[in-house]
Amino acid sequence: MLSLLIDLVVIFGLSVLATLVCHRLQLPSAIGLLVGGVLAGPELLGLVRNVHEIELLAEIGVVLLMFVIGLEISIADLTRLKRYFSVGGSLQFFGTAAVVAALLLPTGLTPQQAIYLGFVAALSSTAIVLRMLQERAELETPHGRSVLSILIYQDIGVVPVMLMAPLLAGTGGGSGLGAIGLLLAKVALVGAFGFCAYRWLVPFVLESITRTRSSEAFLLGVFTLCVGIAVLTQSLGLSLALGAFLAGFILSESDYSHQAVAVMLPFRDVLMSLFFVSIGMLLNVGFLLSHPWQIGLLTLCVLLIKPLVAAIASLQVGLPLRNSVLAGVALGQVGEFSLVASKAGVAVGLLNQTIFQTVLDVAVLSMIATPFLVASGPALARWLGQTPLKRLQQRRLLQESARSSHTYNAHILIVGFGVTGRNLAHTARRSNVSYAVVEVNAGIVKEALGQGEPIHYGDASQPPILELVQAKAARAIVVVIDDPAGARRVVELCRRVAPNAYILVRSRYLREVEALMALGADEVIADELEVSIEVFSRVLARMLVPREDIKNLIGDVRGEWRRMTRGLAREATTVHDLRVTVPNLATQSLRLGSSSPLLGSTIATSGLRRQHGITVLAVTRQEETIGNPPGELAFQQGDVLFVIGPSDWEADQIH
Repeated sequence: MLSLLIDLVVIFGLSVLATLVCHRLQLPSAIGLLVGGVLAGPELLGLVRNVHEIELLAEIGVVLLMFVIGLEISIADLTRLKRYFSVGGSLQFFGTAAVVAALLLPTGLTPQQAIYLGFVAALSSTAIVLRMLQERAELETPHGRSVLSILIYQDIGVVPVMLMAPLLAGTGGGSGLGAIGLLLAKVALVGAFGFCAYRWLVPFVLESITRTRSSEAFLLGVFTLCVGIAVLTQSLGLSLALGAFLAGFILSESDYSHQAVAVMLPFRDVLMSLFFVSIGMLLNVGFLLSHPWQIGLLTLCVLLIKPLVAAIASLQVGLPLRNSVLAGVALGQVGEFSLVASKAGVAVGLLNQTIFQTVLDVAVLSMIATPFLVASGPALARWLGQTPLKRLQQRRLLQESARSSHTYNAHILIVGFGVTGRNLAHTARRSNVSYAVVEVNAGIVKEALGQGEPIHYGDASQPPILELVQAKAARAIVVVIDDPAGARRVVELCRRVAPNAYILVRSRYLREVEALMALGADEVIADELEVSIEVFSRVLARMLVPREDIKNLIGDVRGEWRRMTRGLAREATTVHDLRVTVPNLATQSLRLGSSSPLLGSTIATSGLRRQHGITVLAVTRQEETIGNPPGELAFQQGDVLFVIGPSDWEADQIH
């Protein structure tokens, strides 16, 4: 017992050290845990002696990982990402399996082994990839959504892969159709139990537990549900992973899923650290050194085949070439569940220890290579942009976009049709302002075209797409996409194409503002700043701080931020640039309705300049614009006034 505790202290100490080093090097912590396991294993330093016990704890970590994955996957998520999931996931999973199996057949493996290893190689590392996407703020980008969908597909697909092992090994309790029928019967039984648990058992148990208001009881109840269903599936000859995933998926549709995730995450993280360390300890350094060329060649093949197939799958769901390349390189490794599936194959006699050690070595090396592969993604995408492949991609984009043919002039160009883009388009349509939209999500484009939107499918960082939407004639260009690198590319190109256009960009973080403005953006709205303003204004209002004081504080914060960014802006040569140069100045438009007190008065007699500090720059009347209007011009109903004045001025003040 003492020896095991000492081993755990060593492992957790290594985990902390590995996490700190990886944080300093900007690498996923899983990489450090793998390397730490290799160093601590019996092959090198021999710091850990109870390898078998550590492996048992690591297997519990895998069970909890599958449980949490099931918790985080909901029917709503699968519906939202259905095209990425169904088409992209299937193409990547089965495409990779087919290519790898075909390449392995001439090596002397049996067809059963080649097929099984093909599916094993198709699995990527959910833990490493998702952590990297989160750290790079790319989870909500087009390629991030594609990667997430494919990973979900793989996490679900690992279950039938492990169920295949006994059938391919001939130990599934029969042969041929009989074995398949028995397997389907077991799956149907588990599915029926899962449905009953979802409808009646789980809600009743959890509701009864929550009435006690005991966090310990809730934790024990969730843990019992996870392990209990996992044991049930294993007793039927299936796998612990299937039961754990099913338990999580059942619980994900309940009202207690978020609380369950919160209480299980610490246990999962601790035990998954053990898992990665144990994987590193399993690495036979002697085997690697005795077969360097074979292992190196296999790893290289994986790093070439998997990104290629994943990129093709992403292209097929409608992603542009750049996003497809980024999705491909993110999925280029052999994942942790590949090792779980390989161990399942060894357990039933389908694979031998030599094959398992080879898979293990390739998995560890490909995981270590993943951060460097992802970092090379943008450069690889740019290089491919100079090849004939890019011209084929551009031709496809133009063909897709040609379905919505419009003529634009002095319009708003909206890049991205998410919530912000939709709202902007809606308000522009209501205001009779011409606009065009560019979106890379083919599903969104198809839906919007059915609604009559002037939307075009394509990547706005490509010149042919900007030519299609007449970006050169655009009065304003609004970039609202969840891809920081893509936004920078769009801004840079748009500034070259439309040097006089007003370019507004929405960014998630303040740290992105400087780069965007340096590339030519006139204004950048950072979510961090706007959310912080909304938070403190609501809190201060709740604390009964006078509204006028809150408005002044908001003005001070915005003014300070604009002064910080003033040096980043282009030279102020247009009216809208004055908002950056003079923080307290803003341009506005005002439509005169039938009840406006300005009706009947002239610019000179209205008191706008004297009472409010407002200057009328232009008046639009019946589609005619009167620039620099004279003081004797009388206001009429329906006039639209373009004015400049204090940034905190509101139109209702004239009443």
